Amino acid sequence: MGLTDEQWTAARRVVHRAIRSSLHCSITSLNADGSPHVTPIGSFLPTSKGRGIYFDAFNKQLAANVDRDPRVTILAVDSGPVMWAKSLLRGHFVSAPGIRLVGTVGEQRESTEREVQRFHDLVGPLLKTKGGVRMWGSLPLARDVVIESIEPIHMGPMTADFRAFGSAGQ
Repeated sequence: MGLTDEQWTAARRVVHRAIRSSLHCSITSLNADGSPHVTPIGSFLPTSKGRGIYFDAFNKQLAANVDRDPRVTILAVDSGPVMWAKSLLRGHFVSAPGIRLVGTVGEQRESTEREVQRFHDLVGPLLKTKGGVRMWGSLPLARDVVIESIEPIHMGPMTADFRAFGSAGQ
């Protein structure tokens, strides 16, 4: 079953909120012994439906793992205090607090100027800080990700009636 436009639009919103609120998503790959390797990536960008990229800049273990086995899961959680406070007061989430994007990663390649600019626009004024320049000033390498399924995270009764992603991943 392919992803619907609705599912992809909702997923893009959650990823955007996750990057803005916590400056990263987490990505899980498999180590050579089959154990999971989880690392933060602050640079995941959804692109066209069912596709995204991340800048392959910091984590050598992640790079080695996806070169050997390209399967990954990306976890994006909106940790914004306003969204959480509103949801806790209402007793339920009105939008997905987080999602898992399950997919495969392509080979390392040169990033495009447009991709880097889109990410720089996302982090906004943080790029003007000394740390922002060190972290994101140079992003020469990227990897494409093909998303095969989207799974909303479930948090008990707070997400019991939440259906933004239809039946995908349920």
